[in-house]
Amino acid sequence: MTIIPREGHPFTGWHMMGVVFLFFGTIIAVNITMAYWAVSTFPGLNAHNSYVASQNYNVLLKDAAFQEERGWKGVLTLEDGRPILALRDRNGAPIHGLEVTLLAGRPASASTDSEVVLHPVPGGGYRSDDMLARGRWLVEIEARDRGELMWRETSSVVVD
Repeated sequence: MTIIPREGHPFTGWHMMGVVFLFFGTIIAVNITMAYWAVSTFPGLNAHNSYVASQNYNVLLKDAAFQEERGWKGVLTLEDGRPILALRDRNGAPIHGLEVTLLAGRPASASTDSEVVLHPVPGGGYRSDDMLARGRWLVEIEARDRGELMWRETSSVVVD
């Protein structure tokens, strides 16, 4: 076996240093870009003031206990992207006369959160005139009677 020497420029330590800098420079640039996009697209906040939210936690537990005692059940469906809520008592009778709102937001961003009002429909239930855009939504539904919270549910829905 004969080794034929390479003509031209030999691979030196300076070349190796350039390769190392390019390799690690690429990794660092990608990491900085990914960190920038992660921080700029999702604030990571579910509560604007976590201290106040923690103070209200006992109120949420009390409301949940009252809701459980009532035995109300709600079923949220979508018709052409419009939310429809069927709210029933423990005997299966429709519940009328409530103010129902739905807070809809995307799972990854708070920038598209919107509140939708559901209006009563004949035969029981509540329906919105507003359509949700296509995609996955996290929705929090609240039913109130003269301002008092009577029923709350949070769920995930997909609009096709």
